[in-house]
Amino acid sequence: MQRMINNNAPFARKFPRDDPVLDKIDSELLSRGPDMFTPGGWCVGSAQNGSDPCSVIGNTTVIKPGPGATRLASLISSLLSNDKFRPRQCR
Repeated sequence: MQRMINNNAPFARKFPRDDPVLDKIDSELLSRGPDMFTPGGWCVGSAQNGSDPCSVIGNTTVIKPGPGATRLASLISSLLSNDKFRPRQCR
């Protein structure tokens, strides 16, 4: 899983059914417990003791980028940099 995170790929695919890495992604990257929604900016409840932070809903129009959004922004900036973008374009 650490290799997957470190390679800066924005997406992963082809996991076997019930692959334990999917549970790890849910818990460690998405902060999502079993049978819970992925927490978003509107989830204002506490996640202490395994509670569902989405059990209390705040302003549903609020969007707060999380660490995944930061990694994706970094990847896109890198891909669109002058050093990488121009040389990789079709001619």
